[in-house]
Amino acid sequence: MPATISRRAVRLTAGVVLVFLAGGCSGHKAASTPASARSTAASTPAPTVTPLSAAELAWITAVTNLHHKIDKPFQASSITMTRAKMTELGNALRACHRELRQMGAPGARLQPVYATVSKACRTLDQGARCFAKAASVSDAAGATVAGSVEARTQDRSLSCGFSAQGNGSNLLSDAEAQAAAIKAQFP
Repeated sequence: MPATISRRAVRLTAGVVLVFLAGGCSGHKAASTPASARSTAASTPAPTVTPLSAAELAWITAVTNLHHKIDKPFQASSITMTRAKMTELGNALRACHRELRQMGAPGARLQPVYATVSKACRTLDQGARCFAKAASVSDAAGATVAGSVEARTQDRSLSCGFSAQGNGSNLLSDAEAQAAAIKAQFP
């Protein structure tokens, strides 16, 4: 654990302990709430829960569809990494922001999900740039000269692209889980 985090934790803990000590050691007893005040507080109606709108439900479905669309090219049992395939994989990742713009911003309740999807799209954009870099140093068949600068660049770029795809996909899964939790909260 970094030293700054542990110092913050100690300061926070010390502050909480002091507050409890000061409150408990003051010698004053809090006045009890009269029975009439307690009964009126309990009789106030709970706020009504508004169910998700059709637009919000459609937006949640669009997030799931986006995730499937982006992951589909990466789920093949085998991939031959030609220049065209690298470009195709990069374009699949790059589609995230375009799709998100078409979906539009959701309502206030789904803003945490929107933030996670936006973060996923930024991660996927990085992967798209990596695949584009790998394609730029490859010949049409996806080959490079072994041991060359191009071969090292291609290896590094492909690793970056696949890593970003995995991280972005995980973020989209997180967004779907957030959406499911919100959906359960507002049936």
